[in-house]
Amino acid sequence: MSKRFPDRLDPWRCADLGKAFSGQLPLDALLRLSACLLKPAGVVHFELIFSRDPQRRAILSGWLKTALSLQCQRCLEEVILPIDIRLSQVFVRGLDEAGLLSESLDPCLVEEEQVTFTDLIEDELLLALPQVAMHDSGICPASLLASPDEMPIESNEQERENPFAVLAELKRDKH
Repeated sequence: MSKRFPDRLDPWRCADLGKAFSGQLPLDALLRLSACLLKPAGVVHFELIFSRDPQRRAILSGWLKTALSLQCQRCLEEVILPIDIRLSQVFVRGLDEAGLLSESLDPCLVEEEQVTFTDLIEDELLLALPQVAMHDSGICPASLLASPDEMPIESNEQERENPFAVLAELKRDKH
């Protein structure tokens, strides 16, 4: 990570000062995200802008752009997921304050008076990951194979004997 970005920052002070940060971070510097990736190579480009809204709340706006290497869960090959996130968050000090926000505002809970700079970026990238990574069905090698529903059902020439047929015969013999 470049030294021109602080490790930790006070979001309220940054909002008061109108701070803005832009640049790029290597994906392998984001440890929690790297654990989810097939190949933690590449960078995330970002712009983070701190400001105050008309209600004097500390706001984070900006964007993140990258391409993430994930493992397709159909074919187990690499699938590249392009990411382009627009940020719009309100910093809050507690869950009570977050509950007072309208649903259109995304709260960012600050448990201490400072936040970790890379966590602001990494948290958004983690939220952008799909639950199940897959190629589009027309592109995935596994989807080009016939699905089980399309496979012909082999008919068994010999009819299977019902295992309860013996019980039915016993019942008939008693009558």
